[in-house]
Amino acid sequence: GRLDTGRVAVTGHSMGGAAALQAARQDHRFDAVIDLDGYPHGPTSPSLQQPTLALTQAITPETDPRYVPRLTEALKRSTATSYRLTIPGTAHLTFMDGPLYLPPVPSMVGSLGRAKSRHVVAATTLAFLDTTLRHKPGDLAGVLSAYGDLSVYRPDNSR
Repeated sequence: GRLDTGRVAVTGHSMGGAAALQAARQDHRFDAVIDLDGYPHGPTSPSLQQPTLALTQAITPETDPRYVPRLTEALKRSTATSYRLTIPGTAHLTFMDGPLYLPPVPSMVGSLGRAKSRHVVAATTLAFLDTTLRHKPGDLAGVLSAYGDLSVYRPDNSR
């Protein structure tokens, strides 16, 4: 009696983020998707029908050049408004609990530090879930853009 199965999001980090995208394509009972720095593997169709938030690490010359275009393609095909937020000072392991126990090596855990890493990930995902699942009013794009470089993909592909 404590779970609200009428409002469910699927989320994952890295390969789990890719799996979350695929799960949402296959199971329309999910109401929202959060991809935490996951490279979309496999087909980008059928289109996502749920609002999607993709949080990505800071893009560097070492970033796979196919990553952002592939993720953008998946988000642009969506029939719901989707967001890609690239957060400065992050690395791949920022989006999980790595900053809590790994050495503070920026190439591994980013440069945000232990407290700020958790705060940024929690604040952005909570704002997204409040808007999409709880239908709380507010300027989601404004909240998200305070944390990094935001791209918004609307169903009509306008930005």
